[in-house]
Amino acid sequence: MFQTKINLINPGKIDAILKEIVLKTFEDALEEKLLLCMECGDVDFYIAYSNNEELQDAINENFEIDEFGEIMKIDEHQELMDDLYDYFLIIHKESDLFDFFPAGPYTHNGGIHESDTDMLAPRGLYSAPFEDAIKE
Repeated sequence: MFQTKINLINPGKIDAILKEIVLKTFEDALEEKLLLCMECGDVDFYIAYSNNEELQDAINENFEIDEFGEIMKIDEHQELMDDLYDYFLIIHKESDLFDFFPAGPYTHNGGIHESDTDMLAPRGLYSAPFEDAIKE
């Protein structure tokens, strides 16, 4: 479960939706045999949020809305969004669905190659964070 200073009425619901998104991401990555860049938008909470009305509604349930449909405590909303952004990365890495490849040097194809970003891949599918490191 994620940590936040914001008092929420439905943290379990938000957590469940985020975990569903991670599972769907895994299924899509496995089917397409994709590497996911953690800094390039492949694993981005704000993108997931903007594409998931159920998640938007679950988050917004925790905030008072004015007559124009705008969140009244925007600072608290942003703090929650920042906390969820961090948590979204954590649940990807700790889900046991993905192998995590941190940025750095890797021995691959007989040489040392550098990965500039942290990468995820469906567990057991890649031996290193490079497209040609897929296990066949």
